Amino acid sequence: MVVEGEKDVDNLARIGVLATCNAGGAGKWKAEHGEFLRGRLVLGVPDNHEHGREHTRQVAQSLQGIADCVRIVELPGLPEKGDASDWIAAGGTKEEFERLADAAPVWTPAASPQLGPILTCMADVEPRPISWLWPGRIPLGRITLLVGRPGAGKSFLTTDAAARVTTGTPWPDGSDCPKGSVILISAEDDPGDTIRPRLDAHYADVGKVHLLSAVRQEDGNGQYERLLTLADVDAIKEALTRLEDCKLIVVDPIGSSLGGKTDAHRDNEVRSVLTPIAKLAEKHGPAILVVAHRRKSAGSNADDLALGSRAFTGVARAVWHLTRDNENQARPLLLPGKNNLAPEGEGLAFAIIGEPARIGWEPDPVTMSADDALAVENNDRASKPGPEADALEEAMAWLKPAIAKDPQPVKELLDEWKNGQDGSERTLKRAKAELGVEAFRNDIPGPWWWRLPDKGAKLPQDKQLGTLDPETPPNQVTMMADPDEWGEV
Repeated sequence: MVVEGEKDVDNLARIGVLATCNAGGAGKWKAEHGEFLRGRLVLGVPDNHEHGREHTRQVAQSLQGIADCVRIVELPGLPEKGDASDWIAAGGTKEEFERLADAAPVWTPAASPQLGPILTCMADVEPRPISWLWPGRIPLGRITLLVGRPGAGKSFLTTDAAARVTTGTPWPDGSDCPKGSVILISAEDDPGDTIRPRLDAHYADVGKVHLLSAVRQEDGNGQYERLLTLADVDAIKEALTRLEDCKLIVVDPIGSSLGGKTDAHRDNEVRSVLTPIAKLAEKHGPAILVVAHRRKSAGSNADDLALGSRAFTGVARAVWHLTRDNENQARPLLLPGKNNLAPEGEGLAFAIIGEPARIGWEPDPVTMSADDALAVENNDRASKPGPEADALEEAMAWLKPAIAKDPQPVKELLDEWKNGQDGSERTLKRAKAELGVEAFRNDIPGPWWWRLPDKGAKLPQDKQLGTLDPETPPNQVTMMADPDEWGEV
């Protein structure tokens, strides 16, 4: 018999039933495991949930042509997510199990689909209404894109959304919010000093918020962890299986979750990553809120300013833009862009208030679209003499948090600013000077690092550098004498 875990193996052995399992649990069965069962009658016993049944089907499929016969035994009376151990604890015996095994039909794989075109007659499609997380704004089972400049308040807005979902608190416009769990895919914000305090400030039920930032894998050298990307569809699917009440997945920001091999400016590469995620959302039902940065260049269509390929707005069913009120920079505006599933909605305004900071929504709607706000912004930009002030402001808003906690290599900062944020080297240099950023390196020759002044920050190579104080020998840490210089990158 093949079961899901070691506990079930031990309990079945206790009542006299021979059983085995694979390491790692559900979803970790490997083809080579089948050789141990060659020529045998194999009984698969699934746990009572879809993930467990899928695991048993995978085992059965793997044993085709290897095992003499495969049968799947459904244990009666199991609770939700129950297993063989629960069945034994409720009084299950070896004799009863043998009767169930004898009655179980021989498992056969589903017939392979016919090759060629796939045609779906619309008469066979059952019409159904759109399901909404936030009615008219964020659909369930679809991707919604939130676009804004660095520092505009995008992460505060996603935190507010997560808090409402975990507690079932109505949305700012008074519409109902379904209650459930939230998955955060974020590799930039620190869980302890940023994410958790913000959730607490918004009164979230933190027991229903789960950070998904890494995956654990195994190779010939053992287990290891690496950062999660959206290409890890199986890992995201497994997380959704564990959190069956998940209503919202937040990806913040998308640029950090595409993976190093995906060019964010190529439609086909972006679609190859987003399309499987869109299908996963449609199957399992959560809304996926994807956060994207906005490029600086002017235009008349706000949706075209989402950084990277147009595939981001193409795959999304709704697009919302976060911008600043032209007359009050402390007043962020959430304004509508594209919406394939509902009429264009009204905008909303809020402020970042309190300590710790949180969102305070204004009660009245904003009768302005993202395109309207962009037209006002373009007119204002055209009236400003000299270099674009907003470009410098954007660069400062991006650079400061990037080096706020720890020093960062100049080469990596410059690459992300130019290729990931679509910024110019000249503007970032001006932002460095405005913030008084310090440049230093530990060896000559060697890479340059940037840090904010007077933060007492330490390099990751602290053991090689020693302490960064006046007593440090000059051959260990070299500061830039001229703050206008880049340093060698």
